[in-house]
Amino acid sequence: PTGAHKVGATFGCLVPRLVTGQFDPTSQKAVWPSTGNYCRGGAYNADLLSCESIAILPEGMSKERFDWLAKVAGEVIATPGTESNVKEIFDKTWELKKTRDNVVIFNQFDEFGNHLWHYEVTGQAMEEVLSQIMSSKDNYAGVVLTTGSAGTLGCGDYMKEKYPTSKIAAGEALQCPTLLANGFGAHRIEGIGDKHVPWIHNAKNTDMVIAVDDSNSMGIIRLFNEPIGQKYLSKKGVPVEIIEKLPLMGISSVANMIMAIKFAKYYELTEKDI
Repeated sequence: PTGAHKVGATFGCLVPRLVTGQFDPTSQKAVWPSTGNYCRGGAYNADLLSCESIAILPEGMSKERFDWLAKVAGEVIATPGTESNVKEIFDKTWELKKTRDNVVIFNQFDEFGNHLWHYEVTGQAMEEVLSQIMSSKDNYAGVVLTTGSAGTLGCGDYMKEKYPTSKIAAGEALQCPTLLANGFGAHRIEGIGDKHVPWIHNAKNTDMVIAVDDSNSMGIIRLFNEPIGQKYLSKKGVPVEIIEKLPLMGISSVANMIMAIKFAKYYELTEKDI
């Protein structure tokens, strides 16, 4: 119902604080600083658990995100900038911390509940899917994941324990290649690329970094969603049932797809590699 994949990660951050008494929903508000998806998941879980929440995100994010949050979060604060303007988000976050005594900050970049959720839940879900599709002749080569908070990379840590020869690839926007080249800049791939390396990123276990040009992601989004693009895919022989599902992919999902192609080319993978 959130349209975001951060429901699990925010649950992994919120619930431990609730059950240990570090967060009191009767007197405190949960603050979710984010470029969009994390505060959506956090506000949703907080609402389910009768907790008040404050969502903080850049003013340049999509209107759809703000419209949705207005219905769920008790308070929505817009900060200057776009996807990669994380500093401005946290300037506002620390301002709230200093001026209000009833807020608890849930920072996805240093909340190990974020990492642990993906390590335990996403990782085991991937292992379960692999057990269903892999044959004895197949090889699990690795996982490619665009990175924002680095939480989802936790599933790669889990899978590498199960498959020690597998690789973990972290993906960034070419316009903001922080891990790749210490680069900073605005980009259009929502949900990733926040101009810093999060505390919960297990960088020593990351094998490679792949840059994706945001114009490529946007171009493929148009291909998947516009009638002329779908007509082109149909002419190329793509089955109708697949074309109908392609609009389910978001900008960062498409970036992951591009990453997977680059990963496969770099390691010269075959049809036997997953």
